[in-house]
Amino acid sequence: MNSIFSPRASSVIARTRQSISAVTANNAFLVLSAFASSIAIGLFILSFLGVAPQLAFAVMFDGAFGSQRAIADTLVFMTPRLLTALAALVALRCGFFNLGAEGQLQLGAIGAVLPATILPASLGYMLLPISIVCGSLFGAVWGLIPAVLKLWRGADEIIVTLMMNFIAIYLVKYLVQGPLQPPDSDFNMSAKITDGAALPILLSGTRLHAGVVLAGVVALAVWFMLYHTTFGVRLRAAGLSPRAARLQGMPLSQLILSSMMISGGIAGIGGAVEVLGVQYRLIDGFSSNLGFDGLAIALLGSLEPLGSVIVAIYFGAINSGTLALQSALSIPAALAQIMASLPIIFLACIHGYRFLKGRPLWSSTR
Repeated sequence: MNSIFSPRASSVIARTRQSISAVTANNAFLVLSAFASSIAIGLFILSFLGVAPQLAFAVMFDGAFGSQRAIADTLVFMTPRLLTALAALVALRCGFFNLGAEGQLQLGAIGAVLPATILPASLGYMLLPISIVCGSLFGAVWGLIPAVLKLWRGADEIIVTLMMNFIAIYLVKYLVQGPLQPPDSDFNMSAKITDGAALPILLSGTRLHAGVVLAGVVALAVWFMLYHTTFGVRLRAAGLSPRAARLQGMPLSQLILSSMMISGGIAGIGGAVEVLGVQYRLIDGFSSNLGFDGLAIALLGSLEPLGSVIVAIYFGAINSGTLALQSALSIPAALAQIMASLPIIFLACIHGYRFLKGRPLWSSTR
């Protein structure tokens, strides 16, 4: 650290890190409590629907972890959410509030489906890396736009990234109802991708695809970048204390642009994975708010790659388990959204209470 920062800047960063470390253990306890409470309330809601809580929990657990197929479904649900969480995490670590992972994921899906449907099938398995790279590039460019507007015109990144989500969603609607819609189809979807562009299935008889491995590699790469590279140290320093970064003379503008390109690129991979591993075509409404789930996962995971992996597995298990409830007990699938939202609501209430008392739960990343 001393070789990178001046003594004064290092002192500011050290004080900021100490204040964050002081609440880390408490944060972990509160997050676990929020998850446990959300499950308990979900089971309580089911009791009003005439379902015994013990039976509901058994069906949910079996649907999420009870078999190879259940575990595979949990991991498939987890994958795009983890990638969008990592995307949000990188930007937030630099102090840039990227609420646009949903839009960047949509652009990533567009970028992936174009080579997967337009390029000749003779390219074979070369189509897969080409499609993933294109998806990442499309997401990176979409993520770069709000960063440029922030630095050039002072536009608020929260508003810009949020509004760009809707532009991306309606762009997908336009494409699947127009240029990408097959002439002989009345459905709002593109043509099916070429076989060589599809992600390989890892476990026969399940939906488990190689995108799960790719998400794990990206999580490891983000962890390594943040904690074992000079760029990662500078990025975290800019997020922990812009004042310290300015004292050191860091290029804050370059850090913001770089972090948003990386953030958008990771979210773009999330969109590519959904197209190439689950849907096999671009479909209107394919995302179901995956980007917003990723933002919640990043915050619940304390902006840590490992924490995000654990929380993403919880979100995947909730979605997989509630599908089992819907199939076995005719329980509404909306229960998944309730149980995924409750931890966020609990922590938001605790944060508001502590903020009013002068003891904020989360340390600021700005």
